[in-house]
Amino acid sequence: MRSEIIRPYLEKLLCEWLGVPVIATDDAGRYRLRVGTSGFLVEVVDFQPVLVRIWSPVAVGLTKSVGLLDTINSLNSNGLGLRAFFLDGSVILATELVAETLDPRELDFACHLLAGAAERLGPELVEHYGGETLFAGGPPDEASPVTSADEETAEPMKASAGYL
Repeated sequence: MRSEIIRPYLEKLLCEWLGVPVIATDDAGRYRLRVGTSGFLVEVVDFQPVLVRIWSPVAVGLTKSVGLLDTINSLNSNGLGLRAFFLDGSVILATELVAETLDPRELDFACHLLAGAAERLGPELVEHYGGETLFAGGPPDEASPVTSADEETAEPMKASAGYL
């Protein structure tokens, strides 16, 4: 299955998940979403098989330290369906799904898993290791597309957005 075939289906699933009629992509073709203090991206990855990658820079502006890397290692050893890593001053949570077999339930589970983990982990990392979350908090409590107002406060999301 090629990426141009999965994109309309993925967009339909994301719109259903968000409860919106339409969702736009950024310049790189990624869907940018927000939940509370976290933002995450959904993108089609043109590998064989084609994948849908869901990822979030949960804390940005961090300095690499032994304690931070130990925390990330602990997350990976105890995690369920997500991996965490440090890249260019950010801690990233990510997961991939096989596009050919993607169904609404699987996407819903992955998005909720990542958004929930990012909402818990981001503020904890900032408290212990510094840095900041993508957004200052507050609304929206539910998932929503990133708005132009959100974009102004989430420059780190743009800077760390091309992790692979």
